[in-house]
Amino acid sequence: MSNKFIKKNIELSLEFDRYLAKHPDALAKIPHGAYVIITQKGSPTFNRQSKSLVAKVKQKYVEAKKEGSRWTLQPFVAV
Repeated sequence: MSNKFIKKNIELSLEFDRYLAKHPDALAKIPHGAYVIITQKGSPTFNRQSKSLVAKVKQKYVEAKKEGSRWTLQPFVAV
């Protein structure tokens, strides 16, 4: 994991936290006990690294994808 990946992950995590604070209905879409994988439109290397962190663990996941200033949440299944 590179410092660039870590820094971007922290930045996006903080943005997602601010989004959830303003949109509590989105928080309700995350199942209890689920992990959140953060991805960003147009960042295939970052997205691949994010998804690879959960590839070997069997858990519930939700993908939080940033597209411009918009966030979408969808179930994610590790393969």
